[in-house]
Amino acid sequence: MRYALHEIFATLQGEGRNTGRPCVFVRFAGCNLACPWCDTDFSAKMALELDELLEAIAQFEPKSVIFTGGEPLIQPELEPLARALKERGYWLGIETNGTLEPDPSLRECLDYIATSPKTTAPLAIRRAHEVRLVTASDVTAAWCRAVREAVEAEDYYLSPCDCNGGLQVGPAIQLLGELNADAPSPPWRLSLQTHKLAGIP
Repeated sequence: MRYALHEIFATLQGEGRNTGRPCVFVRFAGCNLACPWCDTDFSAKMALELDELLEAIAQFEPKSVIFTGGEPLIQPELEPLARALKERGYWLGIETNGTLEPDPSLRECLDYIATSPKTTAPLAIRRAHEVRLVTASDVTAAWCRAVREAVEAEDYYLSPCDCNGGLQVGPAIQLLGELNADAPSPPWRLSLQTHKLAGIP
């Protein structure tokens, strides 16, 4: 079994609750969606065996690993990798678009699940630590509330869309005001891609 990957790199987490956490990002190749505003390159650049991938991760200093993509849950044999990392003492998170539900055996290995559902895709995940919605032009307050009803989480965020030549913070702030008018608990919060603002790769 070889894992299809785009890149492996260490940096600070730039968004959500874990902003500032030093992490090794394992970006898997491929996605089951094609969002028109997506700026992530998840083309396949390498294919590594389990032992090779574990060795590549161990070359970096952080003891936190985040599976990302693309969509990491379309990658076969993710659970053996996750279990091997946990056995080596890593904190383990995943960033998913929510179209797939992690297997129970994978869930028990994950310390943190961040999901970013999309308006045009089916929503399968029902429980996460963090919901992070990108405020593209088709995102409405009604849809955000529906996602919140469907996905139980500890934190709910809006992330301004990086599209049309810049970060669309204004629309995100306006939507935050609408969503928080009824004082939900926990409140909706803003999640900026601070790594981009700070020039961190």
